[in-house]
Amino acid sequence: MKAHLQTATFPAMAAERLKACLQDIIAQRGKASLDHLATMETADAMAWLETLPGIARKISAGIMNTSQFDRKALVLDTGHRRVVQRMGLVPPKADTTRAYDELMPILPPEWSAADLDEHHLLGKRLAQTICRPKRPDCPSCPVRADCETGRTL
Repeated sequence: MKAHLQTATFPAMAAERLKACLQDIIAQRGKASLDHLATMETADAMAWLETLPGIARKISAGIMNTSQFDRKALVLDTGHRRVVQRMGLVPPKADTTRAYDELMPILPPEWSAADLDEHHLLGKRLAQTICRPKRPDCPSCPVRADCETGRTL
């Protein structure tokens, strides 16, 4: 975890949130463990995680998807959300929770947790390189034909 805190945008804030989460987990569960989530449905486990300080949909999905739980939960960061909004897959003003709720039912049911993680990483990369917040490079976009915004330019 130390390496992640060192590369965080606001490491002191991240460290305080982590400490608050651990204290809350220990207060509720008697130990610093999320093992109880293994028997819960993914949506219920994410809802429980989102009661912890500083945990919202992106983080709860990340915990369920890229950890020992290996669950089908799509991580959506700001850039990835921007891509799917411009594509017309979710409403333009949708927050992360609403975007998640709109996308999960339309993703291929055969996709694994690893496939969802790859979708996230590819969407994030597309947002960083081509589908930037200002002046997106739509002519170079590999998904332009499927994108509402790209087709109008």
